[in-house]
Amino acid sequence: CTALRDVKIFVPPAVEKGHRAVLSCSYNLEGDALYTVKWYKGGREFFRYTPKEIPTTKQFPINGLTVLETESNATHVVLAEVQMENSGMYSCEISADAPSFFTLVRTGYMQVK
Repeated sequence: CTALRDVKIFVPPAVEKGHRAVLSCSYNLEGDALYTVKWYKGGREFFRYTPKEIPTTKQFPINGLTVLETESNATHVVLAEVQMENSGMYSCEISADAPSFFTLVRTGYMQVK
C-alpha cells in the first residue's frame, strides 16, 4: 500500500502568447501529510510549495518564466504572460512527509502559440 495515489497533472496543451497559464497537479496522500510539491520545466525546478516552511513558496528563476507566486499553491502554479520560449515539458513532483517520503512525478507538454 503506497501513501500517495491518483497523481494527475494538467498542463494546458496550447496557450496563446501573452496569456496566463494555469498548471495543476492533483493527488491523494492517503492520510499522510504533504511534504513538498515541486514544479519543473524541462528538468529544472522553478517553483516549490512546502507547507511546513515559512514562506511556504519558493521560486527558482528561469529566464522568461514568470510565476504568479501569490496565486500558486499546493495544487497549481500560475504562469504570467507566457512567451514562445515557455513551450516545453512541465512536471510536478509530489512528496509525502515522514515516515514514507513517497514521491511521484507526472509530466505534460505545453505549447505557446
